Amino acid sequence: MLFGKKNTAVLRIGGMHCEKCSGKVAAALKELGVKADVDLKLGRANVTYPAKVEMSAIINAVTALGFTCDEIK
Repeated sequence: MLFGKKNTAVLRIGGMHCEKCSGKVAAALKELGVKADVDLKLGRANVTYPAKVEMSAIINAVTALGFTCDEIK
């Protein structure tokens, strides 16, 4: 469970082709303490994360897997 201030965001993720891809994204974000609802069909993830986690770290975790990622404003 996340304690303290939480932030939310929607991420656009490119390059996911299967459930395994979306599972990898969710797992990588979970390691950062980020709760992610990854939608393979839409190529998006709704994320909830502690204030201490920077958006750049979230994006870097996804791009390190070989996917593109940016925050939808």
